[in-house]
This record gives sequence, C-alpha cells and structure tokens, in this order.
Amino acid sequence: MNEKRVKRYYFGFLPHKWTIEFDGGKVSPIPDYDEVMAWVDQYVNEDGFLYPPTVHRVKVDPITMIYLEEIPKTDRPAHLHKIPPSHELSLYHSGTQEDIRKGPGSFIIHLIAYLFGVRLQFYDWWVDGRLPIRDNARTHSISFIKETAEHFLSHCYRTWRGWSEKEQKLITNILFMHSRAPLYEWDWEHFAMEYMVFDGCWKLGEFLSFFQNMCRIPHGKRIKILCQAFDIPFKKDLVDEIVDLRNKLFHETLWDGSQPCTAVSTSAFMSTYHLRRLNQRLIPVLFGYKTPYVQTGWWFLGTYSFDQPSRR
Repeated sequence: MNEKRVKRYYFGFLPHKWTIEFDGGKVSPIPDYDEVMAWVDQYVNEDGFLYPPTVHRVKVDPITMIYLEEIPKTDRPAHLHKIPPSHELSLYHSGTQEDIRKGPGSFIIHLIAYLFGVRLQFYDWWVDGRLPIRDNARTHSISFIKETAEHFLSHCYRTWRGWSEKEQKLITNILFMHSRAPLYEWDWEHFAMEYMVFDGCWKLGEFLSFFQNMCRIPHGKRIKILCQAFDIPFKKDLVDEIVDLRNKLFHETLWDGSQPCTAVSTSAFMSTYHLRRLNQRLIPVLFGYKTPYVQTGWWFLGTYSFDQPSRR
C-alpha cells in the first residue's frame, strides 16, 4: 500500500485479537488492546453485555465552565454513550474522512460486526443501548478461522465497490440494523427490527435483479421466494407463523394475539431468533458468497461452521 493514501480509523469494541487483512485494507488490534479489554471487562454484566453507564446533569459556571455541583434527581442510564477503541481499520481509499466513514468505513466495521455477532462503531461516535462483549452474548452462532474472515471481507468489499451508491447504502444500513437489533430485550421489539432487516434484504435483492417481475409480492410469499432463489432451507409452517406475527403486530398492534410486553407462546418467542438466523443466511448470499452455512436449517439452535470446506 501507498502509506500516504492509507486512511486509518479506530473503532470498537471487537473482543477478538485478530489482525485481519483483506483486499483493500486491514483490521488490527490497537497496541494496548489487552489493557483496554481488561478495563471493559470490569463493566460487562454477567449476561455478557456492556450496558450504558449512569449519567447525571451538573451545574457549571457559564464563564469559566468550572464544575459547581451535581443537579439532584438527574441520574439516569445514558441514552448515548461511547466505547473505547479495540482495533484500527486501515483502508486504501481516497476521499474525505467523512465520506470514507459513512461509506466504506461504516460498511467494513458493520460487516465485521455481522460476522462476529457484536456491535461496532467508530470510537468517537455515539452508540445506544447494550453491546455484546463476551461469548455468552454473541448474536451469531458460527465458527470460522482467520483465513475465512479475510476471504469473506475481501469478497464482500470487492462486491460492494461494484454496486451503486443506493445499493451500498442499503446493505450498510441492513448490517447496522442487524447488529443493533439484539439491544431490544422485548421479543416483539426485537422481532420488528429483524423483520425490518428482512425487508431490506428483499429490497436489495430487487435492486440486484436476483428475481424479476416481483412487484407487489405479498409478505406471505417473500420468504419462500428468497429461500428458493438462494437454496436456503424452507419450512412452511414456521414461515406462515412469522408472517402472521408480522401482519398482526404491524397492522393490529397484536403480538401473538395478545398485548406487546406480555407473555406469549414459546413458538412466538422463538420466532424472533428464527428470523434472525434466516437474515444471517441471507446476508452472505446477497454478496454471492459461497458457504455451506447458508444451506443449514435456520430454525435449529447450535453453532455452524462458516468456513468453506477447502478452508478447513
């Protein structure tokens, strides 16, 4: 690489000390990664998530900006907070810092977040809600070797650069919302976010012309069409339940025939996670990435290999 054209950006928090090189860039842990990881680990809940800190308002002198006192009764969980950097992203790319952060920079870090089942952001940008840190909070049950991560990022980045700006923005938003969805702890909220991700995958499939003459296709048929187009397993009774849950939640404010935030059937509760696992198989196939993982049943629990057979 021409060092004068390499753009560098710190981001976090990725709890994996890998250096990942891909066509067009590199991701590497910061020099004091171990110290930062130890600091973060102090604040991680036993459920594996890092939660927002408690904040409060204070009075300051308007002229000197010197702290005067804390304002009573203003303690609350922070709506937005920042996380320390864990890695550095180096991109061989021209353009302004703002354009790169919103374009290829955001795409790469959210693609990594998808792969590792975490949430990532530039270290000086705000995040909201909880973030998965430890293995018991991982939101993507796959295993892979470092070479697979490098191959996947290289393939997806090459593909992304060949897409239109509209398609690039859409997949970046899909990845962002997919990594953000697990911050919702109510099943119906998480479900709504995952269905939003699925809708985004459908729209991207239209933009990329994976199927034709699909205008006004009802939601009841969309999952089946995508599964058939990409050779993803299909289970009709489960899909019918997911679509019915979606229609009644979005159009009737009903969640499994009841009020949101109340107990529902086990099948309705699990539908959120089934839908998430379907989305996790749709994302690589939209890039044309070949992995046996996408042919596995998305209604099963367990960890699957993301590696191609030749990479094991």
